Amino acid sequence: MAGEERNLPLFPLNMVLFPNASLPLQIFEERYKQMLEDCLQADSRFGVILIKAGAEVGEPAIPYSIGTMAHIIQVHEARGGRRFISAMGERRFRIKEITQYRPYISAQVEVIEDEGDEWLPHSEMDSIRRAVTQYVQLVIGLKGGWTNDPVLAEDPVTLSYYIAGLMEIRLPEKQTLLEESSTSRRLEAELDLLRRELEPLKKRVSNELRKRFSRH
Repeated sequence: MAGEERNLPLFPLNMVLFPNASLPLQIFEERYKQMLEDCLQADSRFGVILIKAGAEVGEPAIPYSIGTMAHIIQVHEARGGRRFISAMGERRFRIKEITQYRPYISAQVEVIEDEGDEWLPHSEMDSIRRAVTQYVQLVIGLKGGWTNDPVLAEDPVTLSYYIAGLMEIRLPEKQTLLEESSTSRRLEAELDLLRRELEPLKKRVSNELRKRFSRH
């Protein structure tokens, strides 16, 4: 429920995790091994948050204030003490207060949900779905593949997070989409971004096809 508060270990990364997205991680630093053990002894959840300043390795990084809770699904221990984990994005949260910096960052956080707003008209949702479908096909086409129309979620909230995670855009743009409190405004912003990205993608696919055929 919105407004729920809890203390959460944080993993600052150079990525933005969205709800419902999968997250593979390799853990080798001692502080994050400790964090993993502490998570597993609790409810197997930690927060993923984009780094605002600093680095993933070394001194504690300064994170953005809004991130996504991740639920650990599987842990595999590899040679050399490294751990490979699989996690799944759940709900967004806002940092209220950093409660510790060492050995890893923990914070008191508040779970946040999308605000209840009017859904977009069917015509605009259809435009979004067409743009996403074209984007997916072009990205796969760049890798020399082909796909049928992707199966897209009917639920606008789920769809908005899927699109946000899918697009190959700058991290600050992804963070802006994560921080957006309105599903409709997030979808409208995503449609603008998709339209911006589609033309360069079409040109790249066209150039790749030209190169491939010129070799024969």
